Amino acid sequence: MKINPNTFCSAAWFGIRNRQDMTKTVCCQLDWNTQDPGTEQMSPLDYLNSQKIVDMRKQMHEGKKVPQCQQCWTIESQGRRSLRLNLNDFISNGRGSSLQSSWLQSYFNRKDDFKTDQVMLTDIKIGNTCNFACVMCNPKDSSMIYNYWSKNKDNEFVQEHLQQDPKYFENAKFTGFKQNAYRDYIKDVLENNNKIKRISLLGGEPTLDEKLFAMLYNISEDRKKSISLNIITNGSNNILERTKKLGNYAKIHWTISLEGVEDVQDYARYGSKWNVVQANILEQAQHDPHSITVAPLVQATTITGLPRLINWANKNNIPLHVQDIYAPTYLGLDSVPTDLKRQVITQLENISDFKVAVNDENIPWDMSAIINTINDSTFDAKKLEQFKNYLKFYEKDRQMKSFIDVCPEWRTYFEV
Repeated sequence: MKINPNTFCSAAWFGIRNRQDMTKTVCCQLDWNTQDPGTEQMSPLDYLNSQKIVDMRKQMHEGKKVPQCQQCWTIESQGRRSLRLNLNDFISNGRGSSLQSSWLQSYFNRKDDFKTDQVMLTDIKIGNTCNFACVMCNPKDSSMIYNYWSKNKDNEFVQEHLQQDPKYFENAKFTGFKQNAYRDYIKDVLENNNKIKRISLLGGEPTLDEKLFAMLYNISEDRKKSISLNIITNGSNNILERTKKLGNYAKIHWTISLEGVEDVQDYARYGSKWNVVQANILEQAQHDPHSITVAPLVQATTITGLPRLINWANKNNIPLHVQDIYAPTYLGLDSVPTDLKRQVITQLENISDFKVAVNDENIPWDMSAIINTINDSTFDAKKLEQFKNYLKFYEKDRQMKSFIDVCPEWRTYFEV
């Protein structure tokens, strides 16, 4: 069997990702685009060899761009590097490696079917257990938001989800690391798949699951040497302490979800304490400057604080992984009045640049991409009203500073 480099995807052959409800998919891009009921009890290899995924591999082998992978095809059509390309590089032992000349071709030369016998890339979602309730998040990814929304089911924003899915709360209920199914799944992934090259942890908040980290601490030193570990965290718990306990993995990388500095961070990520988060980031960066990335989303809530965040990252020599927000749409840039966007662009143009984080999953934006994205957005007055109403709900019954106190640039639009 020959590899078709135009459509081959290593995730479709060797990748597994569990959702919070323990259903399976092969990567984060398909997580957005597909649903897989009935896969909760499947082992990773059973899922990868299910008819649905086997058929997807067949189509890719035939050079077909399967529609569920549209996000990667779109990115590539724009001349950018997609998750597919980056994972292929990672699997074939480095950027620029030829698929045909790598170990992959030898592997496929021996194959005469579309079944796989290896799991090499795994994304482990711990469920929705989280100590933050971020402005852009939802009950499926945060237990704090689940509890908050459960007490406010009559709110229009909660009702919007219930109208689309009457079982939304039932489906969003806690399914994380206190559940036996989750424990059994992680044990299977770590103990029964000895070819794993990369493990990504995400939540919820992974650092709250001490038993999961105990499993990672106790993997044999020989296996650690061949595994890259990426942990996506809110930075609320000590990073350096866990890094030292993890030991000699081939690579340990921490991606910190950070929306701003000082009050902007603490507003957008309710539960955050800036001094604690900053101290944890800087301590790890001092220990190993190549082991940490800060990852903000370009969104209405924090857009006026973005220049300050970039300056802070530059001052501390920390790379940024900047990306757009997909949902909810009223937190996107279309909710931002044109004059505010111009102010932000002017500030960004006065910053020379920043260190762009490049990882195995995707290529984030540089400064020009941020500015172009802001310029390309179109102000929508209706979305601004939705945004304002949503922040009223977000602040309701919480001991926190108001949005206009944190971001006074918006005051004119909130006092109309």
